[in-house]
Amino acid sequence: MTLEELDRYLESRPHVLWLKDDEGNFYFRHEEFDNEQEKVKVEPRALKELTAEKLDQILTAGRNVEHITRITGYFSRVEGWNKGKKGELADRVRTEISK
Repeated sequence: MTLEELDRYLESRPHVLWLKDDEGNFYFRHEEFDNEQEKVKVEPRALKELTAEKLDQILTAGRNVEHITRITGYFSRVEGWNKGKKGELADRVRTEISK
């Protein structure tokens, strides 16, 4: 995977959180699994052999992560949304209401 391919991958998957350290290592984790210990380290030399499909498999570890949401009275898969609608979803604030 080139850096350009990685950029496209990350742009199309807002649920993948990432950072890059001073040594060029990338760290990824899937937002749906809010566990800091489940981040994946990818060294620069390993990035060349990584594919989008393989990174998805690593980050989800076989778990079902299909994101379905209810907007205006019906359910839909988020993966089929356009860039603007996905941006709106990312901007939403989730709150907990206690009883």
